[in-house]
Amino acid sequence: MSVLELPDRALTWASGLAPAAVVDATPVGGGITGTKWLLRLADGGPLVVRWCDPAAWGATGREHVRREALACRLLAGTDLPVPRLLGTDPDGEHAGGPANLLTWRPGRVRLDPLDASALTAWARLAVAVHRQPVPAGRRPPPAAFRGPARPEVPGWVRWPGLWRRALEIGAAGPPAGAAGLLHRDFHLGNTVWEGDAVTGLVDWAETSWGAPDLDVAHACADLAMLHGTAAAVAFRTAYVEQGGRLDPDPDVARRWVVGDVLGFLPDPAHILPAVAAGRPDLTADAVRRGLEDLLALTLA
Repeated sequence: MSVLELPDRALTWASGLAPAAVVDATPVGGGITGTKWLLRLADGGPLVVRWCDPAAWGATGREHVRREALACRLLAGTDLPVPRLLGTDPDGEHAGGPANLLTWRPGRVRLDPLDASALTAWARLAVAVHRQPVPAGRRPPPAAFRGPARPEVPGWVRWPGLWRRALEIGAAGPPAGAAGLLHRDFHLGNTVWEGDAVTGLVDWAETSWGAPDLDVAHACADLAMLHGTAAAVAFRTAYVEQGGRLDPDPDVARRWVVGDVLGFLPDPAHILPAVAAGRPDLTADAVRRGLEDLLALTLA
């Protein structure tokens, strides 16, 4: 992806909102969607622009921009380390495509194993997000499971019977239960750090209203694929120790994890391009094995 792929119209829109002249625009790497650029200003300060090509993203791009803007507004003035919204063009009237202009969060993405201190900090952040009060009229859309409309047992699995059982559980859809604000894409690639301190939770394009179990399940799946199930269990434990509340019904709790795991089908190896820079050692087999191990642990 080159700088030229951010159209002049989008750059002009962002420049009109920036506090100083924009001198450079480069794609933000480490993701899958390719819809974010880093803007360098004449005064040295960075900003981020999300721009969704309407031909490629359509209604999904508009929804991503709308949800991100909503999350930033809901969390403005809180102590959470989230970007601040400087401008939004949800219909692309001015930017030529749905767009948000955001402040930049300092730090770096960590894909290395997190020690107990870092896991606790990450869990504490999740708890803080889920506890945020949101007026009923400003809630984001309800959370939904991802994945294929008609998922099937993939050919790469070691235990087809396990996946057939998971598909039966997932067919019931998201369970009912307590709900709150969700990031809905809570994983290490959307978290930035300085040492063991979290300095940013970014990419709120899928913010939703639903059970905290879903954010925790997604973080656990990410950890299982990158570092194994022990890391996933450690995060879940840390979340509860930091005051987080998960569904007390074991069957319901399993359904949230199973639903999130199925969202990676047909092949969780699709995450590899997004983590290649930080984890060049990671293979498709390792990612698949980690996710399948988490499913086996969940349904044991």
